[in-house]
Amino acid sequence: MIKLLHIAECAGGVDRYLEMLLPRLEKNGFYQYFICSYNYNVLKYSDFVNGIKQLDLKQTFSPFQIIKKVKAIRNIIKTIQPDIIYCHSSFAGGLGRLAAIGTKCKVVYNPHGWAFNIK
Repeated sequence: MIKLLHIAECAGGVDRYLEMLLPRLEKNGFYQYFICSYNYNVLKYSDFVNGIKQLDLKQTFSPFQIIKKVKAIRNIIKTIQPDIIYCHSSFAGGLGRLAAIGTKCKVVYNPHGWAFNIK
């Protein structure tokens, strides 16, 4: 069984993507855990994941706040010991990759909408 940890900060398109992805992975036998911001309605995911934790993942430039968020994610990583960490969007991607440093977890990053290319 593959343990998969999803990390998502922004909702919108990522929320719709996860609504489609999580049930399909659950049907294929993945053990899934979901760390998300308070922008998410966790009730709609509870049937498809084995655990959900909401954290303050709001974007910030404060090094102290970033370290605090990374430590919180790292503690969850140590507890559930996922095989793969799947980071959704930019800020969650940065936090997840920092939290995974020194672990044996593979990290996947999906930028989703890639708003930076909009002209």
